[in-house]
Amino acid sequence: MPRKLSRNGVKRILKVGVISLVSLTVAGYALFAFHDFILGPSIVIYEPANGSTFTSPRITVVGVVKRIQDISLNGRSITIDEEGNFKETALLAPGYNIFTLIARDKFERSKEYRLEFIYEVN
Repeated sequence: MPRKLSRNGVKRILKVGVISLVSLTVAGYALFAFHDFILGPSIVIYEPANGSTFTSPRITVVGVVKRIQDISLNGRSITIDEEGNFKETALLAPGYNIFTLIARDKFERSKEYRLEFIYEVN
């Protein structure tokens, strides 16, 4: 035959349940609040492929960034839309070219992405 819970037993179970619920809520909020800090800034380049060779001096760098405050291409600030997408036109010098994207987040951490291209003049 099952044992009946006393009034104190029920109070103890409720107390443990409420404390557990509050603890889980605080832990979940902390994880949500620190999400940007934990992951840091990210840069994804869609085009052109790193290491590409071009016969025209004008290229368009297309990509997306997340969790950033500002981004620059070779030290020049570029604009992004609400989703973090960017599309920036640049000119290549004849021969080997290096472009550097630097994204910074609100915690002053940065992520660098280096693009290398070759411009072959005919």
